[in-house]
Amino acid sequence: MEKSAKPFLKWAGGKTQLIGEIEKSLPRELVNSKFTYIEPFVGSGAILFWILNNYPNLEKAVINDINEDLINTYKIIASSPQELISILEILQHEFHAVEGNEDDKKLYYYKKRDLYNTRRAGKCEQAALFIFLNRTCFNGLYRVNRSNLYNVPMGGYKKPTICDKENILAVSNALKKVEILCGDYEETLYNTGENTLFYFDPPYKPLNETSNFNSYTKDEFNDAEQVRLKDFCTKLDILNHHWILSNSDVKDKNENDNFFDYLYSDFLIKRVDAKRSINSNADRRGSLKELLITNITSNQQYVRTI
Repeated sequence: MEKSAKPFLKWAGGKTQLIGEIEKSLPRELVNSKFTYIEPFVGSGAILFWILNNYPNLEKAVINDINEDLINTYKIIASSPQELISILEILQHEFHAVEGNEDDKKLYYYKKRDLYNTRRAGKCEQAALFIFLNRTCFNGLYRVNRSNLYNVPMGGYKKPTICDKENILAVSNALKKVEILCGDYEETLYNTGENTLFYFDPPYKPLNETSNFNSYTKDEFNDAEQVRLKDFCTKLDILNHHWILSNSDVKDKNENDNFFDYLYSDFLIKRVDAKRSINSNADRRGSLKELLITNITSNQQYVRTI
């Protein structure tokens, strides 16, 4: 039996915990006919891999992200998994060898971070460095500054798994059915089919100044970008494409903040429970609300009967 692919990255805001709620919002067409799935902000791909593993009627999948380093990693896993595994095995062996010596461990991590930031390595080595930093940094956080330099400090993991050979091969196999793009999310419109579902997981609107983890690229995803995304969703609705979007529930933090309630007032807004896992203060982690917004009406939604 083939191993099911799962996300190969740890990712701030990964959507595994929302799968049950997203499933409830899916249109019936997903189980009744061939369809196209498009994810314009792919991140770690939690929803992508769930769709690939569970919906045999999927005819085509398209993923996109503006983060060139992330998309390079997807492309390398799709095209050169064995070469990538070879480099990751070396990185894992070397990093584990300095376990117990904190100074040497930090020196190794920051040396690899500096090499990553030069972006002079070959594409396969750059992808390996991307995965290495993701598996060894603080909380799997991806953050860059205005100069596009990755600046996340080392995490406190002991002998973390850097090379998951079995999953990389499973992901490579799964990506054979996926077209991988890099650019602005609006360009994905040209990849739609007759029966298309979009899932949007954009950089979340921060709940406060200290919770702003959306320095995901050197360009900020601000309120104007949130409005542009809503306009794109309206365009998709007019074109009869299905879409589901997740974002932070700013109203949960401030009951007078109706930003998303006003912005998406023409569509269905559902508040769902999620967990906050990214905070240096453990006491500030815990449950919170997130938004699932969709143009799929309740009578279109698929409810699993099994």
